[in-house]
Amino acid sequence: MPLVLGVMGLPPVEVELLRIIVRLSSNLRSRWTVSESQSCDLLLIDGEGPAAERQAPPARFVVPMVPRHGAAATPPSPALARPIYAEELVELLNQIAPSAVTGHAAQSGARASLSRWPSQATLQCHPAHVRLAAALARSAQSAESLGVLGQVDAEVCRAFLRLLDEEGALVWVREEAIPAPRVAAAADARQHKQGLLSRIRRRLGLF
Repeated sequence: MPLVLGVMGLPPVEVELLRIIVRLSSNLRSRWTVSESQSCDLLLIDGEGPAAERQAPPARFVVPMVPRHGAAATPPSPALARPIYAEELVELLNQIAPSAVTGHAAQSGARASLSRWPSQATLQCHPAHVRLAAALARSAQSAESLGVLGQVDAEVCRAFLRLLDEEGALVWVREEAIPAPRVAAAADARQHKQGLLSRIRRRLGLF
């Protein structure tokens, strides 16, 4: 399955140029496709556009496009300069590709909570991100349980968790790492209740 390069707020001529580079480059180490709507592994946004307009599809990485200052100058990382140079786009995609197919968020049964408040860039990627961050600040959640709390699709939550993981804003907890005393206490309570019912039945001569 190819990785997805998403775009938002870019002029059609730049989108078409991205498609051509991705389709024709022989230096890409992974397969990529360009999408303007679906969830993506890397999202290119207009770095000069208003933040309020960034109603973006969920993405693991968000990279702004910024003006190129000087003929030989390259933008600070992470950013992609315009006009677009094919070699710079290919280098960016090759750097992203290994991380785009891994990460804690893909682990089954993994829950996460916030270790710090997310960056504004991450929060502005989707209208639900602030609400989801607040839920993660209260307790550890999986993508599925976070989707229920935030009333959004689990895929949006997975992409959000990947973004947070990438910027080091999460603490991950495996299901088996949940302290056992809580489970043991519940079992003791059930046994106590069953024992009490047995004594009541014997006293009433029910068995």
